[in-house]
Amino acid sequence: MSVPIYRFRNFRLNPQAHELYQDDKLVALPLSTLDCLIYLIQHRARTVGRDELTAAVWGRADVSDVSLSHAIMRLRRLLGDTGSDQHCIRTVQRLGYRWVLEPTLEEAAPASAIEPNASTVAEPAPPAPAAPSPAVGRARARRWGLAALLLAMIAICLLALPPVRRHGPAPAAGDVKRVAMVLPATVEAPEEWAWLRLGFMDLVANRLRQGKLTTTPSETVVALVDARALDTTDADKRTDAAADTRLLIQPHVAFANGLWNVRLEARGGGRQLLAETQSKDVLAGGRATTDELLLKLGHTPPASTSTEPSEAAEELMQRVSAAVLAGQLDTARALIENAPAAAKASPDIALSTASIEFFSGEYEASRKHDEALLDRLPAATQPRLRARVLNRLGATYFRQNRYADADAAFSEAIALLALQNEPDVLATAYTGRGAVAGQAQRLDEAAALFGQARTLHQMSNDAFGVARVDLNLGAVAMDRGQPAAAVPVFRDAAERFETLATPEARNSALRSLADAQSMLLEHAQALATTDRFWPPEAHNRNPREGWWLTLSRAVALTGVGRLRDAEALLERVRRDSDPAEDAVARLEAEAVLADIALLRGNPTAAAVAAAAALTPALESTNWQDYTSTWFTRVRALQRSGQLSAAAAEVRRLREWAQKLSGDRCLLYATLAQADQANAEGNRDAALRGYVEAMTRAERLGIPEDLVTVGESYVPALLAAGQVDQGSAVGGRLAQWADKDVRAAWVQAQVFLALGKSDAARTALARARQLGGERVLPGEVPTATAGR
Repeated sequence: MSVPIYRFRNFRLNPQAHELYQDDKLVALPLSTLDCLIYLIQHRARTVGRDELTAAVWGRADVSDVSLSHAIMRLRRLLGDTGSDQHCIRTVQRLGYRWVLEPTLEEAAPASAIEPNASTVAEPAPPAPAAPSPAVGRARARRWGLAALLLAMIAICLLALPPVRRHGPAPAAGDVKRVAMVLPATVEAPEEWAWLRLGFMDLVANRLRQGKLTTTPSETVVALVDARALDTTDADKRTDAAADTRLLIQPHVAFANGLWNVRLEARGGGRQLLAETQSKDVLAGGRATTDELLLKLGHTPPASTSTEPSEAAEELMQRVSAAVLAGQLDTARALIENAPAAAKASPDIALSTASIEFFSGEYEASRKHDEALLDRLPAATQPRLRARVLNRLGATYFRQNRYADADAAFSEAIALLALQNEPDVLATAYTGRGAVAGQAQRLDEAAALFGQARTLHQMSNDAFGVARVDLNLGAVAMDRGQPAAAVPVFRDAAERFETLATPEARNSALRSLADAQSMLLEHAQALATTDRFWPPEAHNRNPREGWWLTLSRAVALTGVGRLRDAEALLERVRRDSDPAEDAVARLEAEAVLADIALLRGNPTAAAVAAAAALTPALESTNWQDYTSTWFTRVRALQRSGQLSAAAAEVRRLREWAQKLSGDRCLLYATLAQADQANAEGNRDAALRGYVEAMTRAERLGIPEDLVTVGESYVPALLAAGQVDQGSAVGGRLAQWADKDVRAAWVQAQVFLALGKSDAARTALARARQLGGERVLPGEVPTATAGR
């Protein structure tokens, strides 16, 4: 099987990997904009209607026209179209848009990475090492590779639960005092279902009352609507007291392809909540969707009235799934605890129990639960449920750094689903295998697997699944050293997860966004991003994940010079985290403490802390941070005068980097070697090394890399009397002088060498302002807190 690649002008579009290249350079576009381009090209033989395009891209036809217009505008700007010269995307009046650029060539690319063998499931070999792309520097973002992949697993385990669509921000606790008014339902179904207009309204209203939510009688609502005394269109825009306490709920039911699509839209107080699901039975779908809304409003759904064990178990599973997705783990536990014994005994509920354990950070308990459950689920008779358990188990293995086991679990799930119509569960398995490939830096394979998963989610109109895959595609961009391309992907994913009311996925997206912003030297923005999930205990129910949020916050604080605050958080990780369950997080904390010690002008402490972090556990889990920590240790040894020890470390780092052959890894090995030559007084060798390092950094184009090289290279040039060359390199860094302390300090040194004392003083003052508690080169360290 092959996947299509489209070429037009100097562009190359890979729909599966969701990548657009212009002259071999990846173009950063919002995912919705890229989806518009893909859909138009794939359907270029005809005009695509506006409603069709919005439904295909956003999953709904009622998306604002502004969103679609902005997407088309971005594409036209990129492609050189104007309002009058529409060479690529032509507006067809009263109809929509059509892709008209010729020639648009379609070619086949091999897709072996996404072609499972359904008949055989072999135990895969452990992932082969590939080139890491470390995030390094004096105050740098860490963990983005591992963080994004851990985030992938959060999303994977969410879809190990039954697929329940969710939209809307999580409600405030004050919603319990609201008065709900359920409006007559809109019905898209044959005429014999017309009774659902009022019958479905009454079903929802009664269900809400059973969940202890005050609800206006249906007769009163109908009378108000008929008398036009109830405004059903702008309740969420009003500011009077009634609007603050009234919650208008609009049900929608539509029958298509043998399934009922049920959606509840709740508006009031300037906010909107949505709950949506699919069911073969419209009344069962109504109950499930209403229960979902109740959970979002902080209410417990009524107990099941079904006497059929399978129906009761399915209903319970849907409620537990909704509660887990909303982050209400105590509610999920209570639902299982209070359920009938027959329902609790079902395999579905056993899987839900394992999901609660997973989201509570009890990975070992979740693993044992799932492995025992597999013994009850023969592949021949229970392929779908067994595949869901395997997905959950694969997610747990991934969290425990058992990557080969995780890949085997996901591969078996794919094989089981080869003849099943379960696109959501299959997409989860593809995403899991993509995460394993990404962790091993097999990035092309990861992108292909994520693209396959995204297509499956789009086929089932699963907004959460699409957002989950987009987030993983952002992780691939980060691993490729493209943080600028990853930022809009992470930002868009975080917004969609917030709308979908999935708090853990949202927090992890924000964490990845903050790390990408730090690599771009947007330190203040990175800290503001972490504000959105801080403190973690207010936004997160998983203590394991909470430590990663804490680490991300510490890195952001370091970036703005708030070292004492960062140290306090890192000491909390060292003191309160579990030595076994949180081993890698504790190593990461040591690594950041090493950075901070170096920033404080204490290289001896930095060398010790870095050595404590440089363990096989960190190397096997996150090569990026392993490289950056090694680089920190080399610099610490050099600055503390331990040149022979530093030389030995540089040789080992260089040999290790050459085996991996990663561009960024080799960049920092080259830089460490140049710093060593400079420290030993070998000026010519140092300058040659800096030229090579800067060439590599320019090729990659990452601000963090350029500034990290420049802070060593420019002083070396000035010391050699090459003021013009030093000024040229310093000018390359000047664009970040108002954001990054190192760039500002380099600028001051250049001005000083040029005899511009006033400009030098201004730049130095700026560096001190940006530096916060950091010690600038040449300054004497004062007494420091922490280590």
